[in-house]
Order: sequence, then C-alpha cells, then structure tokens
Amino acid sequence: MKKVFLFLAVSVMTLSLNSCSKSDSGSGGSISFKVDGTTKSYSNVAAVTFGGQTTVFGYNGSASAPTSSVSINMTANETGANAITSVSYDNGNLSYYNDDTLVSNATTNSATSAKGTFSGSLFEFDSGAELVITEGKFSAKVTDQAGN
Repeated sequence: MKKVFLFLAVSVMTLSLNSCSKSDSGSGGSISFKVDGTTKSYSNVAAVTFGGQTTVFGYNGSASAPTSSVSINMTANETGANAITSVSYDNGNLSYYNDDTLVSNATTNSATSAKGTFSGSLFEFDSGAELVITEGKFSAKVTDQAGN
C-alpha cells in the first residue's frame, strides 16, 4: 500500500509540475504542520483537480525520489469541515493516513486555489502506529488535469 500511495503521489506531482509554464514554477504554495512539536514544511507544492477531487501534494527532496511527502485530498469546489476527505504523510520511512478523527477545514477550494487547515491522528499503513499532527495548514495554486 505504501508503494501505491507513493507512486500515485509522485505521479500527480510530476504531471502537475510538467504541465506548468516556466513562470509558474516555484509558486505552487506551501504546506506545514507539526509532528511531536517539530514543524514539517513543504514549499514544493502542486494541486490538481481531476475526477471530482482536488489533490494538494507537497514533497521535500526531488520529485522523482522525495525524502518526505504529504497529500491532502478534497472534494472539488467544496469548503468547510467535510471537504477534506483524506491526509496522507510519508516521512521517508513510513506512510501514514488519517482516520475519522481528522479535524479539518477547507477555507478555499476553487478551480484556481486551495487553502485550509488540518490536525488529528494519522496511522501507519502496516502497523497502525499513531502519529499526531497539529497546526496543519496549506495554500496552493490549483491546475486542472490539462495543466491550466
């Protein structure tokens, strides 16, 4: 499952970065949150809308071999507490996903922009070990699957 998540996340990021014009590079947005009091920040961020979902993806390292990554999925064009459907985090060694305890709020979710907050428990894919995320926030420029 970890490999499927990582492959999907890297594919979305690669598609998004390759579809942007040169003037768009580096201006995708930001994602940050705390794990055990340590801030994790991502400035390599892209957001894509396709199939009724908006995915905001951030990574550290290279796009082809990220050292850590985070993915936030939302129902396209919905805002509020129920718009964010999942948060996944890969720290480079283990992959985590949210359960029903995630507290989130999508404040902007349009064809051009996504912004919101999140916190709660994430669980490791294989062992179920819990990881608590606090002070999560994201802001990203959204492109459609055609790269617009």
